[in-house]
Amino acid sequence: MSRSKCYSNRVVKLFTICLILLASASCSSATRVARFLPQDDDEDDKKNDKNKDKEDDKNDKEKEDDKDKNNDKETDDGKDEVVIDSLIEEVKTQKPTRSPTGSPTITAGPTVSPYPSTSPSSSPTSSSAPSAYPSVSPSSSPTSSSAPSAAPIPYYRPTRVDMRYVPWWDLPEDIRTTASLLNYTKDTWEDYNSNPIESLNWDRLTRTEKMYAGILGFEKLSWDCWQNHFQSLRWIDLDNEGIQSRQWWEALGWDISSWNKYDDPPDSNDLYWYFLSEEERFAAAQLCYFKRTWDETNVYIDGYPLDKPEDERYTNWFELDSSTRSMAENGLKYNALLWNVVGLHPVESRDWKQLTPLERSSAELLDWDQISWDCWVNHFRAYTWEELVLWGLDFHYTTLGWNDKSWAGLEDEPEKKTWKGLNEAERTAATELCFFRQTWEGYDMTKNNGPHPFAKPKQRYIRWGDLPEDIKSIANSTLGYTEDTWNNLGSYKLEMKGWDSLTDEQQADAIELGFYKDTWDCFLSHYNSYEWNDLTSDQQDVFRLLGWSEASWLYKETPSSYDKKWNQLSATEQSVANAICYFEHNWDKNTLDEVIVEFAPIGIPSNPTPELDVSAVSGVLNGEVKNSAIAFSCSFTTSLMALVVMAYVILM
Repeated sequence: MSRSKCYSNRVVKLFTICLILLASASCSSATRVARFLPQDDDEDDKKNDKNKDKEDDKNDKEKEDDKDKNNDKETDDGKDEVVIDSLIEEVKTQKPTRSPTGSPTITAGPTVSPYPSTSPSSSPTSSSAPSAYPSVSPSSSPTSSSAPSAAPIPYYRPTRVDMRYVPWWDLPEDIRTTASLLNYTKDTWEDYNSNPIESLNWDRLTRTEKMYAGILGFEKLSWDCWQNHFQSLRWIDLDNEGIQSRQWWEALGWDISSWNKYDDPPDSNDLYWYFLSEEERFAAAQLCYFKRTWDETNVYIDGYPLDKPEDERYTNWFELDSSTRSMAENGLKYNALLWNVVGLHPVESRDWKQLTPLERSSAELLDWDQISWDCWVNHFRAYTWEELVLWGLDFHYTTLGWNDKSWAGLEDEPEKKTWKGLNEAERTAATELCFFRQTWEGYDMTKNNGPHPFAKPKQRYIRWGDLPEDIKSIANSTLGYTEDTWNNLGSYKLEMKGWDSLTDEQQADAIELGFYKDTWDCFLSHYNSYEWNDLTSDQQDVFRLLGWSEASWLYKETPSSYDKKWNQLSATEQSVANAICYFEHNWDKNTLDEVIVEFAPIGIPSNPTPELDVSAVSGVLNGEVKNSAIAFSCSFTTSLMALVVMAYVILM
């Protein structure tokens, strides 16, 4: 009896809950419908009255504003006369200053946008539309605007006088003699801002000094900017027509008080170039500074222009902590190969301003900023030649053999030397571009415990049938691999081509297969596509030990050593063959159907953790992970738990 009563009570409770839920749903629906019903007429009338009152208030306010404008105009005219009189009086009593300090000593790196003017110009701006950078020349017809312009005051940085930055003993003798007449010596010529004549602007030079300066390539504006940086002008003269450089000094924190030494110089005066903000570096560049002239000496941090990001970038992928690897993988699309081979990832061919917002934010989480990315990751390679000139970086690339035409692809690139082959000046230039030996020659951090100069691209030596379908698709796409050409090592003609002979699409697919220039040219073509003089001296020695000579290389006369099987080669021959990425299977041109794969595919650590079942690697690559069994197990467990809970509730 009690059980049936209890059961009845449960039924009543369940029925009551259903009614409550139904009523709640009805109320919610009614509320939603009510939102779309028309409002009462009274409410409409109230709204119309409010709108009418607002229009009346607006008309009254416009009338009052017109009266105020007329009054303000009369008042402003009076104020302008007072201000002009006070300025004239100030000019009469004020002593001109030669320079704000001895010379500022700091600046940082390229910026994307210039520093805008904080106040409207007194005259209409000479531009048809605001520009992200100052216009080189004004437009033919000025545009008037009642609002202040967001662009800087029109300014033109004069062309750099490159002769001034040629080392003293590299100058032509007549130029060196002329420079001596301006009191230059080797020390004052190469130590910028040390000759007292550079503290004078053009108008303070004697007629003879102007003549000598003209022989060096200077005229008034180029001297005042590149030699004096406008420092000996009075503050009020910095905005004169044809100069208009005060905006850049203001961007560096200067004002009339600090300029005339009534106040201390701004903080930027005590910072080195790469410690300035982006806006400050741009302003300094407009004042004809670059790193060497701003710092007044070569400033290095442990031998480099910037802190070397040792922990952030030059650590093996598998040694990174999980959070760093996750940010690099998800935000910047790195993987083991693209991370370990520095410079391989396409993202590293772009400078900071070319990164997407996601890439930039991910890079910031990895402690990169604009200048460290552009220098250490990109080496300023994405800059135009004009941008290199703006920041004075073209000096370094010029030392390395580049010019504006080769940089634009209109001429052949300069010959790439080994780090050891660079002379002292070239190595210094490369260092200023954040190169060091490994990044200059190609830095591969992949673990390499084998006898070859590079880690073996292991995925290439997995049987076609054991490859994942997506890898097969990539191999077959632009590279044209088939099961036959893949499995028969050394049989495919494409592999005899050098990396540089591949199309961009083929190179991209080869990277997906685990190759890059060094590993493709070594493991697949074995440098056979190179000209003899393109080989390094060490590589030439290797080929000589295998029987090659320069003549036989030219005429493709293969030496007899290539007719031997691997086990017939001497120990020396096997050793030198390893140096050009031969091993038993590719030397003997075996088929992968007969070769036992003794290593895991690329992307798997060389020393897997004990939990990793290496024998299951082939199954993982083929997509044969038991996902269906796992899904069925999870589904069954979830359903069983639900049934238990329902039974418990009913029997309570």
